[in-house]
Amino acid sequence: MDAPPVQYVTTSDGYNIAFAVSGEGAPLLLMPFHHNHMQRTWGRPGWQTDLAKHFRVIYYDGRGQGLSTRGLPDTTIAEDFRRDLEAVIERVGHERFVLAGYGGFSHVAVRYAVDHPERVHALIAFCTCATFSAWPLAAMLDLARENWDLFLQMELPRHLSPEISDRLLDFFKQASTKDDYVATMRAFSTSDIGDLLPRLRVPTLLLHSQMTHWLSPEEGAKVAATIANARLVFTGGDLDPDYVDGVPAIVDFLQDVLSREGSGTDRQGALSVALSSRQRDVLRLIAEGKTNREIADALVLSERTVERHVADVYAKLDIRNRAEAVGFARDHATVVGALPGGLSQREVEVLRLIAAGRSNPQIADELVISLNTVQRHVSNILGKTGLANRTEAAIYARDRGLL
Repeated sequence: MDAPPVQYVTTSDGYNIAFAVSGEGAPLLLMPFHHNHMQRTWGRPGWQTDLAKHFRVIYYDGRGQGLSTRGLPDTTIAEDFRRDLEAVIERVGHERFVLAGYGGFSHVAVRYAVDHPERVHALIAFCTCATFSAWPLAAMLDLARENWDLFLQMELPRHLSPEISDRLLDFFKQASTKDDYVATMRAFSTSDIGDLLPRLRVPTLLLHSQMTHWLSPEEGAKVAATIANARLVFTGGDLDPDYVDGVPAIVDFLQDVLSREGSGTDRQGALSVALSSRQRDVLRLIAEGKTNREIADALVLSERTVERHVADVYAKLDIRNRAEAVGFARDHATVVGALPGGLSQREVEVLRLIAAGRSNPQIADELVISLNTVQRHVSNILGKTGLANRTEAAIYARDRGLL
């Protein structure tokens, strides 16, 4: 799998946040780890690469990390990292997604999930605790500030070969500077989500390392006992949860969440409400065998926007690939909402305005799209229906009850 392109989004307070998107399927937003440099970890076995085999993974470097803006002020607070998360969410545009966070970033994730349960399909928390003071803050702050090299040595998992230890130490140093790391940990040091955990209303999976030398497994158990119906899975790993155990646990958890949400006698009606008109257009074109590029051309969208719609359709319909999408469209024709002549919903909107006597500039103004886009839609309408001109288009719309 090729490395995805690095993209940037600017936060509300002016930080440039580097992010990337890879994989296909239900969208999963993976927040940073305490040491994070997405470019240095891509392609190697690990969370990013292995989750992208199952999901559409959105991941990013937080402020002060990796490819994002460095140089954090001493006044940095935990809420600042929520600005990073919200900027990425706004840019990728998914209506609903799985949210995954580690350590201090899991506190940011919990706060977001409590405030926006309608957007968070499920929550995954790695090595989390109710209060961040459960972490050994003396080592994470005082030792890191006074002896950065010794602190990084202590961060190393046990029993690594000298070669791997050197490689991991180099990664730590590339991920963030001493000052940025300390500023991040200081920001999280007073964070407490104990009062929020009972308010979580989204399916939650907790992953915790059995042998971690930073955060006791008992802390994970305390959190699990506070969240209604939370699932706790202990994995290998003495620093972070081991992805070898963790990725299958996430896949199993999300399959169970999707299957339970998809049960019930009125599944088709629920899905009809869940899909937007644009997502129905995308599903219909997938069922016609169109590629993402062809869908983009047909709907006058960017290919990246089509990829986002495909991921949202997969997540909402509990399907994993295009073959299942075709099967669903075949079995649920009313959900797909096939329109006359193979027209998209947007093309029907344009056709209705043509029938109402609107000019192309007037249509552009009413639909808030460019004149070139309108012209392309008109051309698509005439081509799909075999009509010769706008007069015939108006008659076509009237005869098919589109007015």
